[in-house]
Amino acid sequence: RSARRSAAGGAAEAAFADEFGAAAAPPAPPAPPAPGATLLDYPTLVLAGPDEPAAPRGTLHPTAPTRPTPTGSTLSGLPLPRHAVPPRASAGSFDHRFDAAAPADIPSDGTWHTVTIGEIPVTVRPEYVTVPSVEEKVYGTLVLANGTAHAVLAGPVEVTVDDEFLLTAALPTLAPGGTCRLGTGVTESVEVARRTELHESTTGMLNTSTVLDHRVHVELANRLGHAVTVEVRERVPVAPDSEIRIEERADWHAPAVPSPECPPSSRLWRVELPPGGRAELDGGYQIRIPAGKAIVGGNRRN
Repeated sequence: RSARRSAAGGAAEAAFADEFGAAAAPPAPPAPPAPGATLLDYPTLVLAGPDEPAAPRGTLHPTAPTRPTPTGSTLSGLPLPRHAVPPRASAGSFDHRFDAAAPADIPSDGTWHTVTIGEIPVTVRPEYVTVPSVEEKVYGTLVLANGTAHAVLAGPVEVTVDDEFLLTAALPTLAPGGTCRLGTGVTESVEVARRTELHESTTGMLNTSTVLDHRVHVELANRLGHAVTVEVRERVPVAPDSEIRIEERADWHAPAVPSPECPPSSRLWRVELPPGGRAELDGGYQIRIPAGKAIVGGNRRN
């Protein structure tokens, strides 16, 4: 009787398999436990202290979500540090290679880091500049000269005077052999004053000309305890017509290399002032305008 029941049971199992397909495989054993991704980011994990609730006390938990690894697109979108300029925009028309003295480790945390590649010695000469026709103030400047075979790229520069920090300014690109002028602000201890006079007259009997005689008087005073070099900048008018003559009466000189700061119409005085010294400069120019070129109702002048 038991044999017949076993055969019948086997026949039932065979019929069930034929009707519903092969018998289902047994479930796979569960995987061993493993920590989550947040628990593997060790720099962001902190240990719950005694002030925490009883449940997480003494366990590790993340303080902030894990940041994705920065890519090139995200780094290019970061704002540059103050006074920093991309080399492609500041280098101009020369190429230069910088060789590092030793390898350096840079953290990949998605922020800017300063790495010292090398040292380039440049000469620094203090000078003072004033444009009294615009503003009766004297500005301190630093004349930087790069006499090396290496380029100095644009970026921030820290200015110190007698080991005391003065300011952080923007340094332009200095090619090998290049020079530039860096402003440091108003120097109250060097004073300047300017006076002008205008005399108008006529000359000639038949071909009458109007003569506008401009006279410029500049006074400088050095209240510092050391000698200074002051560059005084003036400007002379440019004749729009060959019949209008401009005659200069001063020992100033035109800039050797005109620039946006010193156009060809600029005139320069360079004065050496000892400690407590003073200087007086006299200059001027005459404008001779033919009668046919004069403006009805008066001549324009500054």
